[in-house]
Amino acid sequence: MRRYQVLIVGAGFAGSEAAYLLAQKGVRVGLLTQSLDSVMMPFLPPKPPFPPGSLLEKAYDPEDERVWAFHARAKYLLEAEDNLHLFQATATGLLLEGERVVRVNTWEGPPALAERVVLAVGSFLGARLFLGGVEEEAGRLSEASYPDLWESLKALGFRFVEREGEVPETPTTPGYRVRYQAFHPEEWEEATFRLTRLKGLYAVGLCVREGDYALMSQEGKRLAEHLLHELG
Repeated sequence: MRRYQVLIVGAGFAGSEAAYLLAQKGVRVGLLTQSLDSVMMPFLPPKPPFPPGSLLEKAYDPEDERVWAFHARAKYLLEAEDNLHLFQATATGLLLEGERVVRVNTWEGPPALAERVVLAVGSFLGARLFLGGVEEEAGRLSEASYPDLWESLKALGFRFVEREGEVPETPTTPGYRVRYQAFHPEEWEEATFRLTRLKGLYAVGLCVREGDYALMSQEGKRLAEHLLHELG
């Protein structure tokens, strides 16, 4: 059973950015994703300017702006970090010792132990996707939401606000809307990223604030810098 200094649930732009910087600084990081095929996968090709030194900047290639190529470069950079374990699993809930989060349970069985847990779950909590007349339980096209984690967080007393995002049509994908739940602003401390209801629990990205790729990348870096300060 692996034990991490920091476990990040969600490998989108904010979660991946935080994991990358932490690993570069010698922190043992677990980066859990429901699908290795969608790690840091953009809806549309990211456009500069990017935060200096970010994973977003390093994965960008102006000569090849295909979203799949961007994803592949970002995933390669993450997997090349010795202190980072990128793995596929579905988070189903948090296990506590007193008021401190100590592990994340998974649908596949093996839990992940961690000193600190970060939820970077984007638009995947309580998510409903609308495509024409079709409605399904998904956080983005062809990607299931986190129903068990969502129920677990509600059972722990967390409050949420409903948000909605729209993805434009592209030459290869249809446009659609996603209605999802984000943590209530009073649950989250912006300066420290803490979900203050529990100890050792943090959140970053769309599940706490809205923004584009560059902002999510910047927020991931800011979280990493804060955790590095905490870890000493």
